[in-house]
Amino acid sequence: MFKLSVAASRIWWQRIGAVGAALALAILGASMLLRLTTEFTADAHTLSVLPPAVEQATRMLHRLSASAVALLALGAMLLCWAQRKAGDGMAGPTAWIVAATVLLAAIGPLTPGYRVAAITVLNVSVGMLLLMAFWWLRESAASGNVPRTKMDALSRWTLVVFIAHIATGAGASAYQMLGLHWPARVHLGSAVLCVYLLVALLIEKRLSISRAHSGKALVYLMFTQLLLGAALIWLNHRPLWLSFMHAMLSPLLAMALVSLVRRHRN
Repeated sequence: MFKLSVAASRIWWQRIGAVGAALALAILGASMLLRLTTEFTADAHTLSVLPPAVEQATRMLHRLSASAVALLALGAMLLCWAQRKAGDGMAGPTAWIVAATVLLAAIGPLTPGYRVAAITVLNVSVGMLLLMAFWWLRESAASGNVPRTKMDALSRWTLVVFIAHIATGAGASAYQMLGLHWPARVHLGSAVLCVYLLVALLIEKRLSISRAHSGKALVYLMFTQLLLGAALIWLNHRPLWLSFMHAMLSPLLAMALVSLVRRHRN
């Protein structure tokens, strides 16, 4: 098995984490665009409102990114095994990456058509977990000089509630396609709890945020997300660009949250 120095392995961990996060972001973006532009016809068939060339390019981007993620997950697993004696804390995020990749591959054939809302929710939620795991890997390698301490309860619950909020958002979108609107109220309720925990986390880490780009990014993204969400609630006609921007802010918010939790532990 190949042998790398600690410094060289951290460089590779950062590369795998950064590239994997970019690919996961591409997968989420392509999935969101395809879902938001899909409608059901009167005879229960699905119809995309995207131009055929754009739809084909989006699906190709999704497939290529998913294939590349699978290769990165394999590479991360091999590197983790090769560096297992170093004890550098990369096993956790690597395990999440592999598990998320396998699960996404398993439900992939069930995703097209969007007739099963639970599959859509699972697809988006696990895709977000994949993104966060890759970014956690990158941040762990980048902050190797920061002592690794046990995650505090507030950070842990904030991450859990954030993922749950993403799941309710995917559910609201999926069930709206089926003519059900009550899941949107659940999503709104989870947003209140999510914002409360995010603010509490920012207050708890106030000593670090003055020097933390992740803290500032979290604040800006959170308020922008709230503004776009409010606009979607009040507008009778919801433009595609507004829905897509609201959806795509979530992955960026997830990355800022991971950076804050991982790099600025109390």
